Amino acid sequence: MAKFANAATVPVHDPSVVIVYKDANGNSYPSNYATGSRTKYYYIFGTQVGAAYSRDMINWTAFTPSFSINGTTTNNYYQIVKSEADYAEHTTLDKVKENLWAPDVIYNKALGKWTMYFSLSGNEFKSSIILFTSSKIEGPYEKVGSVVHGGFTNSTTSIGRTDYAKMTGTSTVDDRYLDNSGKWDNTYAVSCIDPSVLYDETGKLWLVYGSWSGGIFLLKLNEQTGLRDYSYNYGLGNSPVWNGNRLRFDPYMGVHIAGGYYVSGEGPYIRYLKDANGIGYYYMFISMGFYSPEGGYTMRVFRSSTIDGQYTDVTGDNAVFDRYIFNYGNNTQYGMPIMQNYKYNWWNMASVSQGHNSVLSDEDGSAYIVYHTKFDNGTIWHNVEVHQIFFNENGWPLAAPFEYRVGFGLTKSKHSKEEITGRYSVITHNSVDYAKLKSNLEEEMYVNADGTLTGAYSGTWTYNFAFGKHYITLTTNAGTFKGVVCEQLMDGLSARTVAFTAMNSNNERCLWGYKRTNTATIATTNYRGESLIVGDRQYSLTWDDYNRFNKQSVSGDFEIEYLFDNYTQASENWHNWAIAIKTSSETWHLRADAWSVGTFTGATVNHTYTWEWSHFKDVYKNKKVRLKVSRIGTSINIFSYVDSVLVYSCTSANAPMNEVDVYLGGETCYLDVKKISVAQLGAREVVGTTNEDGTYTVPFNSVKGNTTSVSGDFELVYIFNNYHNPVSIDYWDNYILRAISGSSTMLIRADAYAMDVFGSLAYSYDWNWNNFVSIMTGGHVELRISRSGSTILYKAIITSRDGDVYNYQVIQTGAPRTPMSFGFTGEESMQDFFVVEKISSEGSDIVTGKTKSQNILSATNVYSFEKVLYVNAADSGELEIYNVEGKSFGRIKYNKGLNQIYSLSEGFYLIGGIKIIIF
Repeated sequence: MAKFANAATVPVHDPSVVIVYKDANGNSYPSNYATGSRTKYYYIFGTQVGAAYSRDMINWTAFTPSFSINGTTTNNYYQIVKSEADYAEHTTLDKVKENLWAPDVIYNKALGKWTMYFSLSGNEFKSSIILFTSSKIEGPYEKVGSVVHGGFTNSTTSIGRTDYAKMTGTSTVDDRYLDNSGKWDNTYAVSCIDPSVLYDETGKLWLVYGSWSGGIFLLKLNEQTGLRDYSYNYGLGNSPVWNGNRLRFDPYMGVHIAGGYYVSGEGPYIRYLKDANGIGYYYMFISMGFYSPEGGYTMRVFRSSTIDGQYTDVTGDNAVFDRYIFNYGNNTQYGMPIMQNYKYNWWNMASVSQGHNSVLSDEDGSAYIVYHTKFDNGTIWHNVEVHQIFFNENGWPLAAPFEYRVGFGLTKSKHSKEEITGRYSVITHNSVDYAKLKSNLEEEMYVNADGTLTGAYSGTWTYNFAFGKHYITLTTNAGTFKGVVCEQLMDGLSARTVAFTAMNSNNERCLWGYKRTNTATIATTNYRGESLIVGDRQYSLTWDDYNRFNKQSVSGDFEIEYLFDNYTQASENWHNWAIAIKTSSETWHLRADAWSVGTFTGATVNHTYTWEWSHFKDVYKNKKVRLKVSRIGTSINIFSYVDSVLVYSCTSANAPMNEVDVYLGGETCYLDVKKISVAQLGAREVVGTTNEDGTYTVPFNSVKGNTTSVSGDFELVYIFNNYHNPVSIDYWDNYILRAISGSSTMLIRADAYAMDVFGSLAYSYDWNWNNFVSIMTGGHVELRISRSGSTILYKAIITSRDGDVYNYQVIQTGAPRTPMSFGFTGEESMQDFFVVEKISSEGSDIVTGKTKSQNILSATNVYSFEKVLYVNAADSGELEIYNVEGKSFGRIKYNKGLNQIYSLSEGFYLIGGIKIIIF
């Protein structure tokens, strides 16, 4: 069941979630101690006494809460709730346990105890909601009393009828609760199950309850006892109140906030949440349909500014019905369905019938929806899932496309257009033929650099960072979807991706999308000095002189990045760089001034740019340009940056997918090229495997990834995420680098240890071993391997999920000079690879021979960072280089502006009278 990968889940039906803090003695509290010494847990409680706890809402451990009678622990559920069980006509402990449904647990501040509200469902609607209390979250829970009942009639004496008399002052059950035969009328009267309890923003305690039948009701509870507040004045009198044909209030059942007339709707849950703008509402979640896999069960959302309503959905529809309506399946008019049956391509079964959720508002302001889901595999198996909730700019909650994972969600930094642009798989949460277990499947959509959408949806898109709110708007042929952009970890793959979740308010549909993942295998060449000039200094380059352009032949999905200095006299707008992409029969020639000379048959080209045309000639004139050409499927996207600022992007939609030649050139200009990176975008490489329970138990060195061969002096870069086994505390359960020379393989572990060593290794690192496991759990690793002669440097920069950065370095001396290859394996871990890059260099920044006159005064700033020397100059010139012994061994030439020099080996230098360290 690959659907379950990456989480130790549990089959708790109707899960209700609560935060618990525990001390060293196992005592449980609703909050942490001032010193932060208590440990935080998440507990869920469900039907038939199911329960579980977790430290992270990912890996759950099942347990059974205990109960007691007069202080003596027992599991005789019949005796525990005997009066309510007799009323429900259940006479055995098994029958009682079978009908103990959907509890909710909350800490009662006045009682100083955990309070559990359990519903006991009975025959002919003879149901009760019962209060239990405990000093500890696991129990034992002792019964306090019943809160409210349903199903009572005038024909028998019962606890329900007794409670009715206490509330209304009469033991005669009013005819409105009864049908023509004198039985409980379930089109008006409540089905007394599915409790949820909350404090409102003024501190009042409320019970929300009900299922189908007469609908969902709200009762005021006594804060001191946790039981019903019989004295509370709702301000609605002592008789039923109607708004037209909508029941507003019943003296016994309470305030009517949803349903009625036996329309579907159960598992109500209300939580006060503030949206991204700090505006708060009471959000009510109700599950409509039947809870079976083929029952069309969906979670719907309404909201109100006050706890007692009225609650309306995103289109303004009232949650209270004025007549019977078939309100599930194909009818999604009432309540926003936050998700419906769906299946990702790599799952072997679909997620169906999601429902009976609770909602957690964590201390940091984040919110989560906790629900059970079932599957299209012919069974009634179910498990708990948790998705983070985000808010769109209209203040409506949206579920993240994938299950919650620590450290994933809304990023602190803005997403670049490059990050968002690409090929997406999208799932539209439409109504489906639920009776046949159909589900919504993936479709392909392109989010293009020019701000357009093509594929499953056509239209436009915009993104607004909005101080970390990450709003996205998709204006499509099917309506406007408003949502958020988030970072997600894909269920079952442990692959990181950019995703979005959005809502079309008009037709009440949610849309999920994730950017398809790949591993970029890159060949990068750095050009030192002036070793690659496109054109000449006489500006004689003509627009179609492709023989003088730089040519790269590519196929499939690719990405080419160029760094160059764009030299031009800028007499005309088109006297700048240009890109030409050629098939065997057609050419798309794109100029820097957003003009196409020829396009591909059937393709459409659109441009976006930041400049004013009156100042365009200054945009690229003698500037440093980073140009990226990317093809994903049928979209070719081009991004142009000047001094690291995106100034221009362009998309050719419906472009050819066959092999092409990409030419970098221009007209009446010349380009001093500093770097060309050619990336093949292939399937995401993952090393390791994931179990259904979310653990990584692959044995040591048993799964090996691809290898990359190198020779001579080389530089090799790997960028990946490392996932440590969540149930392990062993340092070595992480990535292992394989260094292969001939028949020998050396294994270098992440925890500064190696096996089968050749040569000598020296380690250095700056982490604390006490938090090493947490650093490597989802840690982002950039590993750079470089060889100079017989010395190999392995330098890793590790960024933990909380953003802290650590350094790990291994220096291998006496290393082989022969060809080698590198790859990865691991132990009880998994690695998700984004980049594998081989870096080479041509030319040199260093000029040897007779020293020429220098223009040192023009070098306004000389400094270094890691392996790069920077010269920020007011004019062009040369600088003498001296080693640590004071001996001159060459010069560097630099141009006006910021120059980056890569040719210096590690060591100490004196350059322009300044001591420089290259490391």
